[in-house]
Amino acid sequence: MMSGRVLSRTAAATAGLFVLGSCATNAPQDTWQPKGPNAKMIDDLQQPIFAVAGIIGIIVFVAIVYVIWRYKDRGQPIPEQTHGKPALEITLTVIPALILAVVGVFTVRAIFDLARTDDTELVINVTGQQWWWEYDYPVQNEWGITQPIITSGQLVMPAGTKVLLRETSRDVIHSYWIPALNGKRDAVPGRIHTLRLEADEPGIYAGQCTEFCGLSHANMRMEAVALSKDDFAKWVANQQAAYKS
Repeated sequence: MMSGRVLSRTAAATAGLFVLGSCATNAPQDTWQPKGPNAKMIDDLQQPIFAVAGIIGIIVFVAIVYVIWRYKDRGQPIPEQTHGKPALEITLTVIPALILAVVGVFTVRAIFDLARTDDTELVINVTGQQWWWEYDYPVQNEWGITQPIITSGQLVMPAGTKVLLRETSRDVIHSYWIPALNGKRDAVPGRIHTLRLEADEPGIYAGQCTEFCGLSHANMRMEAVALSKDDFAKWVANQQAAYKS
């Protein structure tokens, strides 16, 4: 059986690893640094939930430690057993129910807001396959896309624009996730799932397939390259220009 000293050292080392892991200065897939309105919506929801959950967790932990210490077996006679306190039991049932109800209201509202497609400004078809992503820009004359553009590797999009991704897969289930711009969405063979992205400013935003899809799953990354509208127009023109050898 593990001694108390070994157990305490193991617990301290484990806690230290968590602390060190939270000190990263370069974390491109950090959900706590939203760079677009959709990711900001998720962040505005998760931060207060984590705060409340953290406070409740501390209270429960302290209460458990206190009860273990205060009422541990010291060889005393077993006390008279009582039924309990109905008022306290009801209170401890109602309060969590109310907290969950409030969280549920804000969660459902965020889900519907994130699922909007009626304000889409640019559509890009995304196809996942082992172990890369294909991007298909259908004809959209308002963006100067007069013929389909098909690329891979990087999702190129204009900053400050509501971009709708229409996702599917050619083989197994994948999942598209760029945390700085939105949550994740599965790409499923034979189905079309939508995901809306919008970057506040030009930049490169890293992402990762989050559905295990085979041996090279860990290498199935993606990048969203947000350009200014002028630079995006130049990129479109360059993609459609005739090839010169």
